[in-house]
Amino acid sequence: MQEVGVDIVDIARFAKAMERESFLQKFFHPEEIAYARASAHPEQHLAARFAAREAVRKVLYSQLSSLDWKDSWIVNEADGKPVLRFSRDLLQKVRIRHSSVSLSHSGDYAVAVVLIEVR
Repeated sequence: MQEVGVDIVDIARFAKAMERESFLQKFFHPEEIAYARASAHPEQHLAARFAAREAVRKVLYSQLSSLDWKDSWIVNEADGKPVLRFSRDLLQKVRIRHSSVSLSHSGDYAVAVVLIEVR
């Protein structure tokens, strides 16, 4: 079964939440924080990743009663392509056969589209 999830985030609103380190620690994998902080506009990158997390939740909501915010995260391949990663705990609950993610940010908004195939 393949399902698609989509989410959009207001970057300015998100940037305010990012001011709290506790927010970053609660919602993001250390690799994501390091990647974003290395860029000129970390709020754009983290907002897109947050949108991806929400999109993953939308896809897996029918499979799980709960999903931790750190059960999925995004890494970038050498060519910059974003790739979804999942926690061992999540993979024990849901058999994910394939996943892909597309991230974009422009102006005021960041958006993510997630495709997940579950066995």
